[in-house]
Amino acid sequence: MLRHGRLLRLGIRQKVALVLLTALLVALTANTWLTLRSQEREVLDEANRRGQELSYFIAQNLANSVVGYNYHAIEILLAELVKNEDIEYARVLSARGNNMAQAGTESSGADIVRFRQPIRLGNDTVGELHMGLSTQRIVAKLERARHDSILRQVIITLLVLLVEFAALSWTIIRPIRVISNALHRDDGDTLAPTPRTISLRSSDEFGEVAARFNRLHGELHDAHRLLRSRIDLANSELQEANARLTSQTDELKRVNRELGQLAVTDPLTGLYNRRHFELLMENEVVQSIRGDETISIILIDIDHFKDVNERYGYRVGDEIVRRVAGAISERIRRSDVACRFGGDEFFILCRHATIAASLTIADELHDAITAQPMVVGSQSIAVTLSLGIATLPCTEAIDSAEQFFKCAEIALHFGKRNGRNHVAHYSMLDKVQRSQIL
Repeated sequence: MLRHGRLLRLGIRQKVALVLLTALLVALTANTWLTLRSQEREVLDEANRRGQELSYFIAQNLANSVVGYNYHAIEILLAELVKNEDIEYARVLSARGNNMAQAGTESSGADIVRFRQPIRLGNDTVGELHMGLSTQRIVAKLERARHDSILRQVIITLLVLLVEFAALSWTIIRPIRVISNALHRDDGDTLAPTPRTISLRSSDEFGEVAARFNRLHGELHDAHRLLRSRIDLANSELQEANARLTSQTDELKRVNRELGQLAVTDPLTGLYNRRHFELLMENEVVQSIRGDETISIILIDIDHFKDVNERYGYRVGDEIVRRVAGAISERIRRSDVACRFGGDEFFILCRHATIAASLTIADELHDAITAQPMVVGSQSIAVTLSLGIATLPCTEAIDSAEQFFKCAEIALHFGKRNGRNHVAHYSMLDKVQRSQIL
């Protein structure tokens, strides 16, 4: 893949040169191979023909010597024969197959062409001539021819490549390069390109392409200018719309925050409301039971609040509720959560508060609110509170927020039954007292 990518990054000159070189090499290699094969066949055929003629001629000259068993004459003739550098060996066999004479050494090389020629005298075969013809000179000749052919091939390839490359560079590559350079000029702003043309004077297809490109580019430039003006106008309108949308989104977020706050906040006191209290109780009680964590709840009720409303009016009653809520907010811990349960009832969730800690919180809150009368307008009103407390873990099995709240409610009602203005913890009540409340 890497090599292929590098090939694709070659310029058109290199690609054309590579294609031409490949085509020439393939064509010339094929031509050279076919020519050498033809020459090889012709030379081998000639060697075979020469060997046949020579062996036939020698066999005829040996006939009388073989019949007369003139071994000396046979050996002289064979010795003269192998002096020829192409004759590797020569051997004469009698009609019975006996070796009569031999000159040279017979080898098993692949470059030896062997001939067997019968020695005849009239119509009778009196012996047989074995002769080995060496093809080394022939092979050397073929090798020289191959080297010469390769050299010619290289020279011809280079000459043809140079001529064709020069012609292609002027007629094809130069126009393409001119067009490519024009197309690759960087205008910076793609939406408003500067007018440009391809400077190419040619009567062929490249000149026609350049002329069409110049016309098309002019049309595109006009279209780009019109498009840019419309885009600028649309951008301006979009920015104004975005500004309005951002303002509306911010306002919507603010309203949503206020609505979300109102959904869990008591509008009179600013404390959390009953809805938030119920969700909070469910989660806190479940976590306390699962994690064996200590929590306490304090229920607060303003004593005789109905009488206050009837005697002084609801506005005074609301002001007393607000002041009690303010005192609660000021005196609870940062980890505690205060809620207005409804009417004159309040609820405080005290995380990690033991029985003793919850009693301390309740007593301090009770003393702070009831220590002095509240002055509302021209009225001085003595306000007292009843507080009921429950703590988890509890002496009884509690598995729900409803049961836990019920324990605090029992403690609250116990305090009211015992004269009001009282702090009571559920753990301080015995079974009889609890059953009386129930």
